[in-house]
Amino acid sequence: MIAQLSLRARVMLAIVLLVTVISTLFVGVIWEIKVRLEAVAFSHMVSDQLTLIMQSPGGPAQFDDSLLSDWHLYYGARLVDMPDAFVALAEGSHHSVRVNDRYFQVEVRRAATGPVVLSQDITEWELQEHWLLQLLAAGVLLVLLVATFAGYRASLAVLSPLQALTQQLSAIRPDQRGVRVASGSYGSEVSRIARAFDQYLERLDRFVEREKYFAVAASHELRTPLSVVMGAVEVLESQSATQPVSFQRTLQRIARACHEMLGFIEVSLLLSREDARPVQSSQRAQLTRVISRLVEDHDAQLKARSIVLHQQLDGDLLLDQSESIVQMALSNLFRNAIEHTINGTIIIRLHGTCLSIEDTGEGIAADKLEQVFERNYSTKEHGTGMGLDLVRRLCDRFQWTISLSSTAGLGTRVKIDFGRQSS
Repeated sequence: MIAQLSLRARVMLAIVLLVTVISTLFVGVIWEIKVRLEAVAFSHMVSDQLTLIMQSPGGPAQFDDSLLSDWHLYYGARLVDMPDAFVALAEGSHHSVRVNDRYFQVEVRRAATGPVVLSQDITEWELQEHWLLQLLAAGVLLVLLVATFAGYRASLAVLSPLQALTQQLSAIRPDQRGVRVASGSYGSEVSRIARAFDQYLERLDRFVEREKYFAVAASHELRTPLSVVMGAVEVLESQSATQPVSFQRTLQRIARACHEMLGFIEVSLLLSREDARPVQSSQRAQLTRVISRLVEDHDAQLKARSIVLHQQLDGDLLLDQSESIVQMALSNLFRNAIEHTINGTIIIRLHGTCLSIEDTGEGIAADKLEQVFERNYSTKEHGTGMGLDLVRRLCDRFQWTISLSSTAGLGTRVKIDFGRQSS
């Protein structure tokens, strides 16, 4: 419960509890000392007085308590007038014995002729004691109110630098670099936190710079050999008229693989840098053509796993993104459907702006559905867990909507809504 409170509330609560405990202990000690001193003082007074009465020549019979309104002596025949509260008292001193609304200090002795009881009315003292108790309680309450106000002011003074640092950190955008926060006046303790955070920001800046450099350098170095391969393929294609059909198809697959690699480079740059531009010029993607290429490229896998493919394409859809990006997303979904299905069916549906890929494969357990889009998570034994994470990131980047439903043992259905596009 306390752990759920804000830091300010916990500071105030600590101050209030500390002051309350200390003031309550102080009042309790003072009160206990006062009560003990009062009991001892009255006990000695009444005890000494009764001793004098019993040692006088005439004994208790010579004492006239009518001369003292606060004193009453009970002995012999006068014991019948003694209050019932005094009857059960043992021999000795008794402090603050209540009779109706009055309080008495009572001393009980045993004499040869019977018990002798002397009482002194101490009601005024007890009333003063009660008034003092109320005053002390009011003092504790006042101290508690003051402690609450002081705790609030103290929490403001202590936490204001931390709040200022928090606001400055919250204002930092993900794409900002070279930002430092230790330049503000936060006080010695919070300044140490700010300096530590600046060191972290500096390391993060260097890390991001290295990642950007790697992405750009890798794209440049990979495109060069791919361009060479694609040029060689084009030369071979120009001379393939006399070659077998299988040879021509192989060249086409090599060419498509090179284009897919260039597409992967484009996607990697796009996801690693917000301002990244495509690495190759691309026209708007025609979705039915992308689907047709996917089916053709995976025809061998479909036959090897005895999968029946159905296409229900209601019209066509032109996307504002390049074909390489769209193919990257759909190939991961289509490949997943193939890898998790055997002797089954895969249905590709296109209706309006929505595309779905449904299989009758092994499906996904209900408790695993929330994890399928997480990086490095895979239901396959040797899977990398990057496919669906890449698809999700592309959908987030282009504001597509992706959803997945699955039942273990029955199959999986993935749906992408491309939003407002040209049809």
